[in-house]
Amino acid sequence: MKIELEKASWMRGDPLAQGEGGFGKVYEVQAADGSIAVAKFVPKASGAKRELLIGDSLRAAEFQNVVPVIDRGEHEDFWVLVMPKADKSLAQHLEESHGQLGLAEVVSILRDIAKALSSIEGAVVHRDLKPQNVLLLDGKWCLADFGIARYAEATTAQDTRKFSLTPPYGAPEQWRSERATSATDIYAFGVIAFQLLSGRLPFNGPDHASYREQHLTAKPPTLITGTARLRTLVEECLYKAPEARPKATNVLARLATAAEEPSHPGVSRLAQVSSAEAQRRAQNHAREAKKREEHERRARIFTAAEQSFEWFSQPLLEAIEENAPTAKIEVGRGHGKMRFVAELSGARLSVNRPQSSPAWQGPFDVIAFASIAVELGNRNRTGWKGRSHSLWFCDAREQGRFAWYETAFMDSPFFSGWRPEVEPFSRSPKEGERAFQNVIGTMQLAWPVEELDPSDPTVFLDRWLGWFADAAEQRLARPSRMPEKQTSSSWRCG
Repeated sequence: MKIELEKASWMRGDPLAQGEGGFGKVYEVQAADGSIAVAKFVPKASGAKRELLIGDSLRAAEFQNVVPVIDRGEHEDFWVLVMPKADKSLAQHLEESHGQLGLAEVVSILRDIAKALSSIEGAVVHRDLKPQNVLLLDGKWCLADFGIARYAEATTAQDTRKFSLTPPYGAPEQWRSERATSATDIYAFGVIAFQLLSGRLPFNGPDHASYREQHLTAKPPTLITGTARLRTLVEECLYKAPEARPKATNVLARLATAAEEPSHPGVSRLAQVSSAEAQRRAQNHAREAKKREEHERRARIFTAAEQSFEWFSQPLLEAIEENAPTAKIEVGRGHGKMRFVAELSGARLSVNRPQSSPAWQGPFDVIAFASIAVELGNRNRTGWKGRSHSLWFCDAREQGRFAWYETAFMDSPFFSGWRPEVEPFSRSPKEGERAFQNVIGTMQLAWPVEELDPSDPTVFLDRWLGWFADAAEQRLARPSRMPEKQTSSSWRCG
């Protein structure tokens, strides 16, 4: 098949053995003078032309160790890039050598890659650096396939394939769908360096979710091959925080002596201290990344808690408005603690908004907590004022399945003394954690941990509306026995 491009005509041959090349197919092509090259055919989808523009910008002489674009154009429904045919990819080289490379060769390969990254730093971010995209051309290892590259200072748009990554080499910021920078390429460089030195990847997945967790929070295995200088450099490149990774120019400069061990005792000790400091920083970054990931997870679930809270709090409010038009109702505004308070004949029914729950030492995870209470207009003759229950958004029954649950607490019958004016009473998860521990304490459950059914909150509504009516008539009384229901085995163990 003959292809007419901007500079020349080419005859397209068969697809290369690798088949797919990033976001297009790669074919061998032949010029009129018989010279052989390769052409990448990129479908004319949204964002595809960006590769042609970036490929064109990389023709400039100042970009070193980058596979040049020697022709380009359009053919049918494809954008076409023509590049010199390389001897092989780094992935093929690793396969041929069974991952066993000498230190001198490893450093030489890394220097070539670092020279390319240093050359494009501040101009272009590759975003998909991996052994398949490092090609041996004219005796040098060069970067190729800028299919999802972006101009370093450009604003990321959806059509720049922002969410594309190769899982074994994806930087933490890519997994968080954040803006890629030159530090993103340095992280992938660190993965490649680790692979060249050890013969394996720092993180092995195997699935998408596992790679994400490992790149975001796991500490890479300790390298035992290579010099102390080189190991330290690789560790720094794999920092979770992009700001802590070295610049490409710094990496290139340090690779000049990376194959040499310090020759003097003082220098050697200094290198050891530096290596230890690098490990400490890596551990700190990993911990911070894990904390951030957990914070983001809890924030996502808390949003769901706020939304689902309305499924039973709003029907409760509407039932009072519809059936007790003489009730005085105050609805909370903004981000205040109160959801609403209803008053009828001196009695009060109040519902508080969900609040975020910190981690606690209980048998399950609680993301949010709220409370509901009904109170008499005046204390009865025993000094009892009313009752309140806790509403917890947690995974009390099945790990990882979150829903709203209702429970309540009481003072332990083993301890005599003053009885609270509100009993049973609500508690935050932190305040109520002792009731879930296998110890004798001053507090225990007065109500089982019961899941609320958002699709049919009738039982919950009828009970609290009934207690509110009893309180308005001064007929609500302290429970004659507590716990009022069987509480054991109402939640999962650990």
